[in-house]
Amino acid sequence: MTSLRARIRDAVLDRVPGILRRGPVVANRVALTFDDGPDHMTPDYLDVLDELGVPATFFLVGARAEDHPRLVNEYRRRGHQIASHGYDHRRFTQLGHAELLDQCARTDDAIGGQLSGRSWVRPPHGSLDVRSMLSLLSARYTVALWTIDTLDHGERDADAIVARCVNGGVRAGDVLLFHEGQQWTLDALPRVVESIRAQGLECVTMHDLYAA
Repeated sequence: MTSLRARIRDAVLDRVPGILRRGPVVANRVALTFDDGPDHMTPDYLDVLDELGVPATFFLVGARAEDHPRLVNEYRRRGHQIASHGYDHRRFTQLGHAELLDQCARTDDAIGGQLSGRSWVRPPHGSLDVRSMLSLLSARYTVALWTIDTLDHGERDADAIVARCVNGGVRAGDVLLFHEGQQWTLDALPRVVESIRAQGLECVTMHDLYAA
């Protein structure tokens, strides 16, 4: 159950321009998002999403993107949105203003830039305080959060991940958080997408969720 403190935090964040957490409900869309790539399992994730006919948003770690430039291009080629997850996955709350913006700039370079307009970034671990938030917003970054944490980073059971999505009730506008590099996440995806579609919802990138 979500704590009162977390609910208050989310309500405040939902009112801050430049911070995106829940999308509009009018278009019956949800967004699947994946953190921490690219890695050796990225081709498997892309293949499964191809089979499902689902685009997604991938938040990439800059250092890993530098190591796997071919995979960075492959995300785009297959119609997915890519964005920043920091350069080395350090918590943004542990970085000074200049170091934080340097991490974001290095990651943007590593992924070859982003969609036109503001660049997107997801703080590693979702770690964000007032100082880091103001640093990002002043540099015209869009801070991308989520509404449903599948907890797949700690739960290695595909059935439990599916149950968390189904029993929690995915609703229009939700942003689901998954992670790359995990077989159990990959195994859960078809059933999660099937459940979402059974509710009459469409899976889109986070960018397209907010463009609705």
